[in-house]
Amino acid sequence: MTDTNFWRFPPGRTLEGYGECAITVVLPPFRPHRPSSPDVTARFAAHDPARARAFAGSFPTIEAVLEELPLTDAGPESPRTVADLDLVRVGCWGNVVAIADCALAGRGHHDSLLEQTDALAERFPEARIVGSASVDCGENHTETSVHLPGGLRLHSEGWTSADQCHVDGDPHAIVRALGIGSDVLAAEWIDLDGDLASVPWEHFGHVLLAPYSPWGHEALAMSRFRVRHTEDATIRMEEVWLPE
Repeated sequence: MTDTNFWRFPPGRTLEGYGECAITVVLPPFRPHRPSSPDVTARFAAHDPARARAFAGSFPTIEAVLEELPLTDAGPESPRTVADLDLVRVGCWGNVVAIADCALAGRGHHDSLLEQTDALAERFPEARIVGSASVDCGENHTETSVHLPGGLRLHSEGWTSADQCHVDGDPHAIVRALGIGSDVLAAEWIDLDGDLASVPWEHFGHVLLAPYSPWGHEALAMSRFRVRHTEDATIRMEEVWLPE
């Protein structure tokens, strides 16, 4: 049961859509960019639950960590009920920290993902940070935010069904800074010289993280917490996940 005074809906209320929202922070030292090897556990240190709880407690969308639940994994996961919106996953694997939080979703109403990646870039200026939020409540809205050391920044946001996408930043500068060649982009079906609205920006973010992208890997352990989100974050989640 969700322990909060902010929700206007009961915890068992079914959501009207699905989606995934996450941010990954990679701290130096960085390995050279290369395609990810099949053995994901060999690329990541063991998960640190104590660090994960501390990170969750410091995250701006979260007012309090109410309960630490059994360990979960980094596999795909979408909320189904209002109570699920207050479930947060955090992984801390050595120099890689990742959080999945439904409060990062925007659907064009606000820029929560961008706000939180901006805040993390100030907190960890030496880090590579990639965030993505995808929500489909009848129409699919996607958002991707990238921050690199030195101030390079990229933000994309838009509706895939309407083929509308706003891109702020230079993706070519991003890939040059990471030493990613055109052959790598071509192999991932990413064309930065064509219509930017057709670029799969969430996948582009995963490519930027290689070999550090944890998402989709059920072999990677993560912590799961039930939290009380801030009042502002709760209001935004109602707008996104329970549109009237």
